Parts: sequence; C-alpha cells; structure tokens
Amino acid sequence: MMKRLKVLEVQDCFYPSVDGPIEVMNGIARTFEKNGYGEVDILVPEYPEKVEVEGLKVYRCKSVPTRGGYRAALPWFDGRVKKLIKKGGYDIIHLHSPFLIPRYALNLGKKLNIPVVFTVHTKFRDEAYNLVKSKGLRNFVMNYILKTIDGCDGITSVCKGMIDTLGDYGSTRTVDVKVIYNATSMPRNAADPERVAEIRKKHDLDGKVTFVFAGRLVEAKNVQFSIKALGEVKRRGFDNFKFLIIGDGVYRSTLERLAESEGIAQNVEFVGRISDKKLIAEYFAAGDLLLFPSVFDNASIVLLESAANGLPAATVEGSCSAERIENGVNGYAWELSESVWADELVKILKDPSQLKAVSEGAKDKFYIGWDEVTKEYYEYYLSVIENKK
Repeated sequence: MMKRLKVLEVQDCFYPSVDGPIEVMNGIARTFEKNGYGEVDILVPEYPEKVEVEGLKVYRCKSVPTRGGYRAALPWFDGRVKKLIKKGGYDIIHLHSPFLIPRYALNLGKKLNIPVVFTVHTKFRDEAYNLVKSKGLRNFVMNYILKTIDGCDGITSVCKGMIDTLGDYGSTRTVDVKVIYNATSMPRNAADPERVAEIRKKHDLDGKVTFVFAGRLVEAKNVQFSIKALGEVKRRGFDNFKFLIIGDGVYRSTLERLAESEGIAQNVEFVGRISDKKLIAEYFAAGDLLLFPSVFDNASIVLLESAANGLPAATVEGSCSAERIENGVNGYAWELSESVWADELVKILKDPSQLKAVSEGAKDKFYIGWDEVTKEYYEYYLSVIENKK
C-alpha cells in the first residue's frame, strides 16, 4: 500500500509574482494530491494583492516589500509560521529558494527532526551579482545561500549542468544531488485552432516562417542575440520571417532600438506580456520555432509549454536548456555564435518543411508532464525520509 506523505513546500515568492519555481512548486502540489501520494501545504510571503489559487492550500507569512515587486518574509515576527511547522505533522519540508522563509523552515525543521530537501532552480551567483553591487555583500549572499543548500538532508537540481555550477560555488554536497527535470501542467495540443488562425491573421504570419520568444525581457535571456542573428539573416537576403517577442521588462526599449539598428524592425513584433496560459499556447501553436539562446536558464518551463504545442526550441549547444535536446529531432542546439545561428536559420528559411518532423519530436520526445515528475519527487522524498531515520 502506498505510504501517504504530508509535505510543506516553501518559497520566497508567490503570485502575483511570475516565476518558474512558483510553477514547479504548484505543479508538484497539485499532482501530489491528485495521484494519491499525500497532501501538500505551501508556505510563502504575504502580498498586498492576495491571489487565491484553486486547489492549493497556501499559508502566508508577514513580509515587507523589496526590489522588483518581491516580498521579504519575516517568519521570526509571525508566530503563525512556527505553529504551522510544529503542529502541521509534516513528513518532509521542500525548499524552492534559499533566503528568509526557507532558511527559517530549515532551522526549525532541524530542531524538530523533520527531513528538509532543496531544489536548485537557478544560477544564484549570477542573480546576486546583478542585484548587489558590493563584492563583499555578494560573497555574504553566496555564503548564506550555500549554507542553506548544504544544510539540507537532500538536494535536487532541475538540470545536470547545475551540479557543476554548485561545485564552482563551493558546495560540499555535489555528489548528493539528484536531477529531476521540470515538467509543465500544459497538456499537449492545448491551443484552439480557430484562435491560432486569428493570431496568424492578426500578425500577418501566413506564408512566413515565424520565430517566437516568450519570457521576461531582461539582458540575461539573450533576446538581443536572436535579434542580431536575424539581422544577419536579413543582410544575406532572407526577409520572409517574423519574430514575435512575448513578454515585457526593463530591457524592452533596448531591444526595440536594436531591432531598428539591425534593420529588422518590420520583422519584429513586441506582443507584450501574456498571462493567459491558453493564449500563450495559441501563440506557440501559431509559431514555427522558439528562439531561446539563454545560457542563464537551467530548465525553463517555456520550452516545455512550447513543445506541448508543437513549437520546437533552438537552444545553445552545451547549455542546461539543451540537455534533453537531440539536435534536429526534438529541437535544435547550436553553437553560441551569431553567424552559426544565421547559417542554421537560413537553412530553415530555405526549407521550412524540415520543421514538421522536429515539431512532432518536440511533442513526443521533449515534453514532460507532472505525473511523471511528481512520481520522481515522491520516491525521492521516501528515500530522504528513510535515510534520515
């Protein structure tokens, strides 16, 4: 008989913030209960705008505002948090970020002899360097992060490449890391064909190869690389394409100016941010190839959502995003060179029919749903609990 577990998932952010790890946490929570593995509670900071999510049991901790719309939780000043962890009857605590509220949960979990696991979602040092200008403060932040990660009873990563990165950071626990890839709650073929046709008409896509990007418009996503590569494509005499950029952020104006200077402003459309998952699916289904040259992302859920709708991704060879890609079968992995990407994109523009097989490969061989991944987490929880005994 399957052993039912009670799990507490903890993270430093929640809706209305938009963040990949939030989606992962929610995907685990929903599927865990649906598949009979047990029940899951979620502990996150309070936000002025309280977003209720159907089917999730969410507990909120007092917090104060920080940069970028995020909140800093104050569990030391909120007795509800201590009471929740002490009285919740949890078999295991799962941390999805390394800062205030997860660190509190880790320390209390140790005192109560509750096993704690940590999932590494992001390249923390890169983010710390972007947020903190002082070298001394950066080092302090990284030491704090590593102390949280290395203090846990179990560590998972959403990609293999992050294990080496943890070693570079100075982690002493790299041999203990288990890789569990991300999944998506978006089903295959989620798009409405009629609305896809409307999108293609709205953006004048018929007869053109349509490239797509979806995500935050920040420098780390490397959308500027795609624009430069497409500028080179146009200079070689190929103009029969559109590039739809879905998302918003501080970098948008820079990208707009770059598209002008590269001579492809007529080929590029900034769609803006789309929060409706159904509409995102329809934009993906309207496209031909997702351009994703980020070397910052570890396991972006955007790649899975696009694959679900038959939109394969072009990624950087050797990057974390390319780990599960078989070049030319379920996506593409190319050298990080504008001329190389231009070469490959020209081949596609000359013969767009090659994308049909890769599109099917993305749906069949790259897509992962939460049933498969949550089963891995459940089995991992059991092993950590047994080892803790």
